[in-house]
This record gives sequence, C-alpha cells and structure tokens, in this order.
Amino acid sequence: MPLKPLSLALLAAALLAMALAGCGGPIPPDDPFHLGEAKDALGRGNHWFQRGCPAEATRYFDLGLEQARLADDVPLIIKALNARGATLMAQNQLNPAALSLQQALELSLAQDRNPELDSVLGNLGLLALKANRRDDAKDLWDRAVAEAKGKSRSPILYHCNLARLALAANDQAAFAREVGLALAETENPAAPESAVADALNLAALKALSDGDDPLAESYLDRALALDRKNENQIGIAQDLETLAGLQSKTDRPLLAAASLDRAFYLWTALNDKQAQRRVLAALEALSKATGHPKTVQPYRDVQKKPSLFDPINRLCP
Repeated sequence: MPLKPLSLALLAAALLAMALAGCGGPIPPDDPFHLGEAKDALGRGNHWFQRGCPAEATRYFDLGLEQARLADDVPLIIKALNARGATLMAQNQLNPAALSLQQALELSLAQDRNPELDSVLGNLGLLALKANRRDDAKDLWDRAVAEAKGKSRSPILYHCNLARLALAANDQAAFAREVGLALAETENPAAPESAVADALNLAALKALSDGDDPLAESYLDRALALDRKNENQIGIAQDLETLAGLQSKTDRPLLAAASLDRAFYLWTALNDKQAQRRVLAALEALSKATGHPKTVQPYRDVQKKPSLFDPINRLCP
C-alpha cells in the first residue's frame, strides 16, 4: 500500500480549532471592551482560516493579539500568538511563524498552569516537520501528548500526527501503536471531531494493511460522515482518496473513479498541488487499467489551469 503524505493542513486546522475553543460566537455581554473585541477577532480569524483564507485569518489574529494585549489577558495573548503562528505557517512564512510560536511558548511556560502549552507544542511540531526536522517533530508531539494528558485534555490530535509521521517513515510498529492510541481517544467527548475523523481515516489505513477491507470501509464511512458534517474539505478529500484505494482493490472501478473525481476537485480548490498530482496519477492508472474514467483530459486541463476550479480563493476577501 503506498504511503500517504502527512496532511499538514488538516493537522494545523485541527490544532487551530482546539486552540481557539471558546473564542467564537457573539461577544459575552459582561466582557470589558478590549477583551470582548479580542475574543470576537479570534473567532472571526478561525472562521476565515476554516474557509481556506489564511491571509484574512492572519489579519483578524493580529487584531485579536492587539486587543488581548490591551486587555492584558495572558491566556488570550498566548491563544492569539499560537493562532497567528499557525496561519503564517499555512502561508509558508516559516520565520514569522516560528517567532510567533516561540513567543507563545515562552509566555505559556512563564505562567503557573502553562495555558495552551500542548497546542503550541503541537504547532511547533508541524513547523519542525515543514523544516524537515522529523525527530524534533516527534519529540514535540510526544511532549504535547504528555502535556494534554496531564491536564485531562484529549491527546488524539498528537497521536494522529505521530501515526502519520510513523507511516511516512514506514515504521509499521509505531504506526500501529499510535493508531491504537488515537482510536481509543475517539470515545473521548473532548476530542475534536476533525481529529476523530482523522483517527478513523488512519484506522482505515491500518485495516487495509491488515487485509480487513470491511472494517476499513466502516471506518471510512464514519470519517466521511464527520468530515461532511463539518464541511472539512481537507478531511473529505483525504477520506475519498483512501476510499478510492479500497474501492479499486475490491473491484469497484466506477466507484473508485467517482471518489477520485471528488478528491481531485477538492484538492484543486484547496490549492494542494502535490495532492492534486497524486490523485491525477491515480485517475490515469485507473483509466488505463479499467477504462474508468473514460478520459482524464478534463483533470489535466484543470491541473494546467487551476483557475478553472477555484471557488475558495474567489470567495476570499
């Protein structure tokens, strides 16, 4: 079974949602002005990040940071710095992202209860991975697991990160261990649904490698249901790719072609060129072997000219 790359965008989105829990929605009436403005700005930033508009998200996170500083609310300052780091990382602005995350880390470590520490460590792990420092990423995610457990928070996201890291390194024993730990956390009501869906996707990959196709399909059905419920395009695309592999393996080429079609357009909309190329290659191989799809030319056209399908960017401010 081919190794799937790490879904950095999915992990960053889940980390950001965890970091900003409690910051969305209307401003509580009993908050003073700057504190209320900070919470509102962070909620709006999360909204734009989830919509795939990191530049607009960064603008709101900058505003949230300013207002949190005026209110001198340290946990909220840390939230804003952490969120800002995640969105800068999503735009490949790694040096500014590192600075923002380092500031968040130092502020958190200076507080008695280390607010947001596991989420900051998680984002620093993603940053290390982007810099191709895999050992550092593993160490940071191991620390995030321990920190989350120590505060009775769900470590599911970090187990998913570690599982994908092990999968990319072809360390099957570590992959199986981390998938088992992530899967156990799916029963934790505190686990974010995006991370639960990712754990189910990973469990499906494990079931496929074990030859248990029905179990893999049941995990993917659950993952897709959660990702569709939350309109998590990254998660849906990932689930559809895995499902297409299962459908092709079980001699259902029409269904496999349909799953790859949907995954291709989602990755295109998300501007993930590596994933787009991967799915196009799968479509070409499937078409050559089975005649489904009958032609891959429309996909090649979109790959050459992504603006043919660019709904997310067109809707960004």
